[in-house]
Amino acid sequence: MLVYEFISQGSLHDILHDNSKKVALNLDARLSIAAQSADGLAYMHSQANTRILHGDVKPANILLDDNFAPKISDFGISRLLAKDKEHTGSVIGDMNYMDPVYLQEGLLTEKSDVYSFGVVILELISSRRAIHSETNGVVKSFLKAHKKQKKATEFFDKEIAIPEDLELLDSLASMAVECLSLDVDQRPTMMEVAEQLHKLSRSRKVQDVCH
Repeated sequence: MLVYEFISQGSLHDILHDNSKKVALNLDARLSIAAQSADGLAYMHSQANTRILHGDVKPANILLDDNFAPKISDFGISRLLAKDKEHTGSVIGDMNYMDPVYLQEGLLTEKSDVYSFGVVILELISSRRAIHSETNGVVKSFLKAHKKQKKATEFFDKEIAIPEDLELLDSLASMAVECLSLDVDQRPTMMEVAEQLHKLSRSRKVQDVCH
């Protein structure tokens, strides 16, 4: 018999996109979900006894408990990396979140999870679903704005896009764009992403105390 923790709030996908299960998440909650999820992936990549690639990072695989603390789930297609290997070509995943470099070269690396997590950040700040086949999908919209050096304000979820939080949302969008770089070497590690998210969270708490 297998015993699992009961995840009362369902998945992040449910919370963001399922009209029957939607819950209003303020920016603090979204930032916390992102930071704690990044911690989990960073641990898998850098601190576990054997490096683990998830291979299918997406909102449906981020489960939330009563306090909206995230739990990374569904390792059905993950692979354990041997210490002497940098990648594997045997993992598949959800096309909507999959690293295009992996799609082209057939190589899944830790930076492939970073790419997928970048898409998750964009969903968190926009509440828009990532659809691979869309001509003007959430990823393309943010990347296009970044390329034109325009702020992505119009794409932020209106529930959280209040004037005093736009700077933080811009920072999150910029972080996501870094994760989505087609130059794999230019993408941050999950450890760096987690550190930056916690830094933003601490800064926000300090601002709240000052106010």
